[in-house]
Amino acid sequence: MKRALVVLAAAVVGLAPVPVHGAAPARPNILLLVLDDARTGSTEVMTKTEDWLRGGGAYFPNAVATTPSCCPSRASLLSGRFTHNHGVTQQDAVGRYDHDRTLQHDLKAAGYGTAAVGKLFNNWRLSERPPHFDRWALTGGGYENARFVVDGRSRRAPYSTTFIGDQVNRYVDGFEADDARPWFVYAGFTAPHSPYTPQPKYAEREFPWSGNPAARETDRRDKPTWVRKYRVTEAEGRATRTAQLRTLLSVDDAVESVRQHLAARGELDNTLVVLVSDNGKFWGEHGLPSKFAPYVPSVAVPIYLWWPGHVPATTDGRLAALVDVTPTLLAAIGLAPSYQVDGRGLLGADRRDRVLLEYWQDRANGSIPTWASTYAPGRWQYTEYYDGGGRRVDREYYDLTADPWQLSNVLGDGEPANDPDLAPLADALAAQRRCTGTACS
Repeated sequence: MKRALVVLAAAVVGLAPVPVHGAAPARPNILLLVLDDARTGSTEVMTKTEDWLRGGGAYFPNAVATTPSCCPSRASLLSGRFTHNHGVTQQDAVGRYDHDRTLQHDLKAAGYGTAAVGKLFNNWRLSERPPHFDRWALTGGGYENARFVVDGRSRRAPYSTTFIGDQVNRYVDGFEADDARPWFVYAGFTAPHSPYTPQPKYAEREFPWSGNPAARETDRRDKPTWVRKYRVTEAEGRATRTAQLRTLLSVDDAVESVRQHLAARGELDNTLVVLVSDNGKFWGEHGLPSKFAPYVPSVAVPIYLWWPGHVPATTDGRLAALVDVTPTLLAAIGLAPSYQVDGRGLLGADRRDRVLLEYWQDRANGSIPTWASTYAPGRWQYTEYYDGGGRRVDREYYDLTADPWQLSNVLGDGEPANDPDLAPLADALAAQRRCTGTACS
């Protein structure tokens, strides 16, 4: 029996499924592929993956991570809930996570075999089986000689990216011993996160880049004080970009090995594939070194969706978010969530025109303050910053139509005449920060 595959690595946007005729299985297999720090555009170097997923499926250029920090973002991805609702506000806060309100919980309860491979949550004890996963092969990161714990037994992998692809195939083989039972495999790659160690065959690969206006920004007087203290140059950003892209070439090989393995097993017919990243990454924009900030390179992530016979090949420009992934997958298999999700299913025609972005100060991430933002891509972005007591201490507003690179904060340019009406923006953002369920539109 041929079953469906789902590959997930960041948020999925709404598409009306194409009716399928014939004997399609009632519920597909699901494979969730998650990249680490891969901003929108970076996956274009993964040419085999692009040919597979983008060539025959849907690509979503306006997808975002609602909290651009690894552990909070993955908690949102796997629960369909905003960070202010699932409570994992810091990298080391996975102990607050309600694992019973997750994709893996509902899939296992529906009869799926489940497995987690690679990077899951920061500071997760690798020897501990994560709730609602039958099998696990987890790592804390790294590339060469990386430590994995595979179903309770520690081992070393010569190169983590290759090992993750191979382990996905091994778990697929195990689950397919009972072909009548669908499976869910989560696969989290270290790449393209630091330390950016490429395989030797890709160590000299170059990727020409002319930079962008934000990476060349010199006058940052309109930016908050915490931004101005960072001084990453365009050249340093270019070096980070090259290092990241070299690691993604190995991910491309690993994903291709999974595709070939599924094809050999007859598992590609009626296959649903999604590729996402947990957050973006700065390449020197605004002088910033990593992510964790409300600016577009930090939150913009790639989303691919491939399901032949159900999803047409297209570039879909609607706004999507990582919180949409779980409700989309559950809807795809005809299963209502067992708890209240904040995201929206993306296999229909539903659309949003703005989305909440949020972040809590985290000592693991440096001195970036707590902030919340309303993001309307291509139109505007309004951001507030808060002190330790929750009091607003700074604001930014960008006209993204006139200023897509966010070079001019109109609230900091000394020209009050061009300032927007702040009261309704502040009130709407306050409501977003409290939203639950369908109110999170």
